[in-house]
Amino acid sequence: MKRALNVVDADSHVTEPMSEWKDLKDEHRPRIERDDLGFEHVFVGSELLVTGSLGNIATPGAKMSDFEHMRPLEEAEAGGFDPRLHLEAMDTEEIDAAVMFPTVGLNFWAVSDPDAAVSLARAYNDWLSDYCATAPDRMFGAAMVPLQDPIGAAAELRRAHDELGFRVAFVRPNPVGGRSIADPAHEVVWEAAEALRVTIGVHEGSSNTIPTLATDRMITPFILHAVSHSFEQMLSCAQLICFGVMERHPELHFVFLEAGGGWAPYWMERLDEQVWGFGAFQPDMKLKPSEYFMRQCWVPFEPDEKTLPALARLIEDQAMWGSDYPHHDSTFPGAVKEVRDTIAPLPQRIQRKILGKNARACYRL
Repeated sequence: MKRALNVVDADSHVTEPMSEWKDLKDEHRPRIERDDLGFEHVFVGSELLVTGSLGNIATPGAKMSDFEHMRPLEEAEAGGFDPRLHLEAMDTEEIDAAVMFPTVGLNFWAVSDPDAAVSLARAYNDWLSDYCATAPDRMFGAAMVPLQDPIGAAAELRRAHDELGFRVAFVRPNPVGGRSIADPAHEVVWEAAEALRVTIGVHEGSSNTIPTLATDRMITPFILHAVSHSFEQMLSCAQLICFGVMERHPELHFVFLEAGGGWAPYWMERLDEQVWGFGAFQPDMKLKPSEYFMRQCWVPFEPDEKTLPALARLIEDQAMWGSDYPHHDSTFPGAVKEVRDTIAPLPQRIQRKILGKNARACYRL
C-alpha cells in the first residue's frame, strides 16, 4: 500500500561526502583545505567556493560562531550522509516524505568554469539518486541545474528527469556568469522544466564568494545570513514575475526556499502597488504580480515562524513548512511538533494544507 503523504518536509537536506567526487577529473574535483584555526576552505581547481565549519553547518543545534567547537565535514550529523539514518530521523519526526537539497553543493554556484559546473551537477545528481533510492516513495531529491551553461543545464535537467526520476530541480537566486535568474539565456531551462513538469526550487545559501545583495555594504556573517536568504528570494521572485518568465511558462512551478514565508504577502502587496505607476516598464507582465504568485509559487515557513497563523489565511494554498534538517539552524528532534504547535490556531483544513497537501501540489508528488 502507498504511504499517505500527510506530513511533507518541503526543505530537507543531504550532506555530500567527499568520496562522492572521486571519479571527477582533478580540475573538477572539490577538495577541502583545513587551516590551523579549524576553518575548512572548499576549492574547485584554484577557485575558492566557501569557507566555514562544514561539520557545524550540517549538525542540528551547532552555532556557526562557536569557534572552539568547529567540526570537520566528516563529523556532521550522520543522517545527512546516510539515507537510512535520514529515514530514521524522518520516522522519529513522523514525516511521511521529504524533498532534499544539498549542503556543500549549494556553493557550486561559485564555480566559474561551465564544464566543471556540469560535471559536478552530474556527479551530484547520480549520488543523490542513489541516496533517495533507499525510499523512493518518501525521499525526493532536487536535481542540481548548472546555469553556468544554460544549454548543458537543460540537458542535465532532462537526464535527471528521464533517467534518474527527479521531479524537482534547484537553482540559486544569485547571479551566475554575470546573468540574473530571469536572463533570456535561461529560457531553455524553463522550457525544459515546464515540458517535464519539474518544479524549480530557488534555494539560497550564505556565501561571500557568490554575488549577493548587501555584500557591497558593511556587514558581518550575522547580517549576511539574514539578508541573503530573504532578500535574494524576494528579488528573484520579482524578476521571474516581472520579466515574464511566469507569463511565458504558466505551468511551471516555483518554490522559494529557506527564507521563511513572512515576506511573501508583504512582497506581493508591494509589487501590486507598483503596477499603476510603473507597470508600463514591465510589458511582459500581463497579470498582477500576486496573481502569478498565487498561480505558480509556493513558500515554506520555518516551523516556529510566529506570523504563520496570521499569514497562512492570505496564502493558504502556497504555505508549506521545511525542517532544514540536518543543518545547524534546524530543530531536531521536534520540528513537526513545533510546526503543529505553531499552526494549532488555524482551521484543520488549513493545517492539512500546510503540513503536506500544499507540498504535494507544489512538487507534484
